[in-house]
Amino acid sequence: MHSWSVARVCLAAVALVISCAMLAALAPRSAAIVPPSDCGMLTVKAKRYNVKADQLRCRTARSYAAQYLAKHHRPRGYRCRDFGRETKLKFRCARGIQVFFAIRR
Repeated sequence: MHSWSVARVCLAAVALVISCAMLAALAPRSAAIVPPSDCGMLTVKAKRYNVKADQLRCRTARSYAAQYLAKHHRPRGYRCRDFGRETKLKFRCARGIQVFFAIRR
């Protein structure tokens, strides 16, 4: 082999190692999955519900849940789904990654 071809191979190997290291450093970190916050019990019309929230303050989630359970009024920007008698889950409302829901107890 010629000396210039050996140098070219070594240079290519070094470039490969550096590019792999840069890709590893720039790769996005995966976030840990965190369960929804337990916001406590709420009583509406003599029925008890456990309210949970994800990416939302518990104070806000409890307020929204109370309004939704009492008057079926959903907060602005949220899409809500009622589950009725299908399951213990009474409803779930979401806006992007912000979610709150109530479980009948």
